[in-house]
Amino acid sequence: MIDTRNAACPPAKRRITANLLIRVAAVVVVVVALVSFVRTAGVADLGAVFGTADPAWVFAAVAVFLVPLLGNVLALRAVAPVRLPWGLTTAAQLAGAFGNLVAPANLGGMATNVRFLHRRGVATTGAAGAVGAAQAAAVAVTVSLALPGLIASGRLAGAGALVSVPVVTIVVLVLLAAAAAALRCTATGRRWTGRVRSVAAATLTAFRLALATPGRAGLALAGNLLVTLGTTAALAAAVQAFGATRSFGDLLLVVAGSALAGVLPVPGGAGGAEVILAAQLTALGLQPPVALAAAVLHRVVTFWSRVPVGWFAFARLRRAGHL
Repeated sequence: MIDTRNAACPPAKRRITANLLIRVAAVVVVVVALVSFVRTAGVADLGAVFGTADPAWVFAAVAVFLVPLLGNVLALRAVAPVRLPWGLTTAAQLAGAFGNLVAPANLGGMATNVRFLHRRGVATTGAAGAVGAAQAAAVAVTVSLALPGLIASGRLAGAGALVSVPVVTIVVLVLLAAAAAALRCTATGRRWTGRVRSVAAATLTAFRLALATPGRAGLALAGNLLVTLGTTAALAAAVQAFGATRSFGDLLLVVAGSALAGVLPVPGGAGGAEVILAAQLTALGLQPPVALAAAVLHRVVTFWSRVPVGWFAFARLRRAGHL
């Protein structure tokens, strides 16, 4: 008889188990937070608020969110090293919405774009670099739009006063030193560093390609502006649908901050995105039932409504050999 009591668990199985535990823990935390927020808002009040939704503003939210879809298409075409057809690129962005449902932090959409570019003849590293360049440009545009609002509102100064600069510097240096040691001293770290270097080099190449041509640079800027401003306009319409109103600048800060929900290890940020968005709207002065209703409507418009269409686009692209 073979004694398997002390047999080591295969590394792949250990990774799957660890990832599963992390996701289960994240789901539990999100569910608890969502239930707590719903209880605070009041189920009866929440139902009454949904009953008062203005259909015209709901339709406006749905219509406006077609703008970010166009922005994503423009941004990817701007950084891609090959010419991309409009129809297939649009279908790939819709398919990415379905991919985001099954993977956290927008990884599903990014992987879909990488695969799409690879099937168009771009090397895997080059495809990853192009997608990375598109994501980096999106972050840069969002920060550029949100930073003036933070400065004007005084929130940036207030946040800086909460923690002293020396403490922040020490913490950052310690974290960087620990990360550098882990990357240099472990085989996994060295392999990961090599992959990151190759993708980073491809990302810089994609950036240079986009910036070297004024048309491409303008396309990338326009695409990312459409994504951020269109998402903010959809949120403004969702808030207005329940009789509330807030300044476009405040809602732009909310959209920028709600991107943090993407880091939760929950597919699509399900639950966590709604809670974070509702909490931010409550901080702006909306009543909890109105804030949660607006957050749910915004998520339905910007994410959940695109999942069925994304699944159809994903299936069609796979059958046609484009993914």
